[in-house]
Formats: sequence, structure tokens, C-alpha cells
Amino acid sequence: MGMRKLSGTAKKLPDVLPVFPLPGVVLLPGEVLPLHIFEPRYRAMVRDALEGQTVIGMIQPRPGTEDQLPGAPPIREIGGAGRISRHFEVEDGRFLIWLVGVTAFRVVEELDVVTPYRQVRAEAIEAAVDESERESVVRARFDLLASLPLLAPDRQEHFQRLMGDLSSVDDDRLLASAAQALAFTPEEKQELLEARRLLERYALAEAALRRRMASHPALHPANARIFH
Repeated sequence: MGMRKLSGTAKKLPDVLPVFPLPGVVLLPGEVLPLHIFEPRYRAMVRDALEGQTVIGMIQPRPGTEDQLPGAPPIREIGGAGRISRHFEVEDGRFLIWLVGVTAFRVVEELDVVTPYRQVRAEAIEAAVDESERESVVRARFDLLASLPLLAPDRQEHFQRLMGDLSSVDDDRLLASAAQALAFTPEEKQELLEARRLLERYALAEAALRRRMASHPALHPANARIFH
């Protein structure tokens, strides 16, 4: 059966990717992440990125190694690459930056570098869908969009706009919106980032939605109508 990538153009990464290990921070494709950069080594990383391809990899340290910061703890295999879309440099050298998630990536090799920040060779990871799953993906997209306003009433206008353009809504953008609306934990976001099949990503979002509904008894009747 034929396979297709996530909606949108194929994602590319620089040959060498600077990485920012940060516990509890996961950057999903399609997500916007504001960061305050104050540590000298990461100020250097941002300056170098702004002079180059403007892409930075966000990645978590491996569980149980967080106490090794600010050193060089072992990092997870999967992270999220983002492009600096906006930045503001404060007079004392600090940066405020906004990263837009581009793709998940797998660390192929960490490099021995002279820069104060870490760099890796990485490959982009894009979820695929088998032709036999296409109808299930379309149904999952619709169900997710239809149900999110129940737990995010303050963003109903946003989701209504997405519903009105369902055929062209990017899967990355939709799943990132769902993760934000459902207040995914870092581990839930990491699981979503690591999923290799698009239908699996939607299943994870649906499972998170069901968990939130279970904690809101008033939503139980709606829960019975949404997913089939």
C-alpha cells in the first residue's frame, strides 16, 4: 500500500543541528514555543542560528539525568526541531525568541564540537499513513476538531475556523492545537512526538481527550456522541 507523509511539504534539517536540552519542554511540529534565553552558551547558540539556518533542536534529557544540568546529561533519542520566527535581543545579551515547530527528529550522532552548546547530526521524522488508514485519519481529524471546543471553550472561534477549512488543515497544526487545548503533560507530548504513524498520533490525542472528559462528569453525555 502507498504511504504519504504528514500534510505539507517535506521537512529538511541542517546537516548539523544545535540542540537545547531542557527538562519538561517538548516542541511539537506546528507548535509555537516562546523562550527566554539567558544562559551564555545558549545565547551563543541563538546568535549562531540567526546567522545561519535559524533552526534549533529542543530535546529533553533522559529521565533521571535532569540533575546533571547545567552539564551535559544524556539526551533522549527523539526531539523537536523549530525555526526561529521572531527574536528580540535585550541590552544585556539575553534573547526572547519564538520557535515554530518544524519536525520531530531522531539523533543519529552527537558531535564533538568546540562550541559551548551541543550539536548533533539528526534525521527528520514524519508520521506516515497507509492508504488503508486514510478514511480513519479523516474521521479522526473531524472528531478531534468537533470535540475540542468542549474542553477549550475560550478557543471555540479558533477551532471553528479550523472546522471551516478541514480539508486543508495541516495535521501538525491540528495536533499541536489539540495538545495545547488539552494541556498535554511533557510525557504526553513526548509520546505524540515519537509516534511514527499519523493514525497513532490521532489515537493519542483521542485518548488524552477521553481522560480529560473522564475528569469532567458534565461532559460524559457528549463523550458518548463524539467518538465512534
